[in-house]
Amino acid sequence: MQGLTVLRMNVGETSGVASAVHPFPDLYRAKSTESLLTTYEAAPQRFARAIEDLSPEELSRRVLPGKWTIREIVAHVADSELFGALRFRLVLSQSRPPLPAYDQDRFAGALAYAEYDSALLADTLDLFGRLRSVTSRLLRRATDAAWSRTGDHREWGEMTLRQLLELYADHGERHLSQILERRRAIGRPVVMEPLLPERLY
Repeated sequence: MQGLTVLRMNVGETSGVASAVHPFPDLYRAKSTESLLTTYEAAPQRFARAIEDLSPEELSRRVLPGKWTIREIVAHVADSELFGALRFRLVLSQSRPPLPAYDQDRFAGALAYAEYDSALLADTLDLFGRLRSVTSRLLRRATDAAWSRTGDHREWGEMTLRQLLELYADHGERHLSQILERRRAIGRPVVMEPLLPERLY
């Protein structure tokens, strides 16, 4: 799977209580909230570094059949972050809200990620960075009690604010590792140490 588990729920579909398909992994339970915030905040700069010297052709090269290109991965993380930014705000401001979900593959096709030109891709990466910057400021203001606030996720069921942070810190590192994998496949490797060497799912 390319990104977050594919969730076939319309954004506006908010009725009912989510029932967990899988219990949320406890892989990062021992990690400090500060270390997760640092990882979450570092992702945009790490993405920029990972793609800065690639040509348009290399960004679009489909080295793994049926898998996204580097260009499509960058577009995906920005759109995913739109939902993440909203989810964080919902949990901070409401009592156990339903968390909006989306179909990532439908977005990739309907929004034509593969056709993003250089200017749109640069703006997309900028959007990713700005969303994370503003959201991280809100999270750094969160009280101890706020980290235990919950929302209902279609796949994971009831999730705390802290678990949402774990999910999105992991999401950035997950897709960065995919970009690095594709760079190796085209003979353009770059060394970047993982900040979270294990994946949540």
